[in-house]
Amino acid sequence: MLLPYTEIDGIRTVKDSVIKGLFQMTVTEGLDKIVFYEGTVQTADEFLRVMKNSMSWLFMKDGEIIGYTWLNRFENKTARHHFCVFKDHWGQLEELGRYTIQRLVNLESGDGYVFDLLTGFIPAWNERAIKFALKCGGKTHGVIPNAIWNHEKQQSEDAVFIYYTRSEP
Repeated sequence: MLLPYTEIDGIRTVKDSVIKGLFQMTVTEGLDKIVFYEGTVQTADEFLRVMKNSMSWLFMKDGEIIGYTWLNRFENKTARHHFCVFKDHWGQLEELGRYTIQRLVNLESGDGYVFDLLTGFIPAWNERAIKFALKCGGKTHGVIPNAIWNHEKQQSEDAVFIYYTRSEP
């Protein structure tokens, strides 16, 4: 299931403390160095701000949050897509991933589709995430040299450019 993290009539669908707990889980599992490799999110408060200031959803399974996804860097009908799945659920979420992508690229507003293209950059060394993104319907045009900043190493690194469109299954 995909739960939107949004505000409805002034009330968030999930408490701030739960979102901050997701950041702590990300850190505990060592995923923060992967998901937030660029260094823009280093604290639970920064993570909460990102989740509130982007289009965000939570991956749910049996009433438990097992990951999250968010869109940012909006330009016209494009957005940057990010995701994190907790380790206990790696390899189990291809169907949910496909559903999520299809739902996002098929979002509609009063004047048609909200997005025509979702993009993402995955560090070239993160083969597991690249394979997952491709299994979820992503396409790639390959590796782009120095496309991302690795905050921990203080250097640019190669990344695989991933994209999703409605015309791609």
